[in-house]
Amino acid sequence: MKNDISVKIFRISGSFKQRRETTSFSKELCALTEEQAKDKLFSEFGSRNRLKRRQIRIISIDEISPKEITDPFVQKLVTTDFKIPHED
Repeated sequence: MKNDISVKIFRISGSFKQRRETTSFSKELCALTEEQAKDKLFSEFGSRNRLKRRQIRIISIDEISPKEITDPFVQKLVTTDFKIPHED
């Protein structure tokens, strides 16, 4: 039996507090689950903006269709026909 793994696109909206300012964000990510998308967001914001998880407030996580993508990088990932190797 073959396992079909489908990658989903999530749009995560929220805000983060850095110094005395609160900044809103909306980020589109490819992930298998909502939890993986959330972890990826925390990882990216932590490395780029030096934020801790407690400084990031997630308001919503929505699964979106390929037609709704606005991020050019994610759009390119979705439209390109390539497969990621994985272990069965």
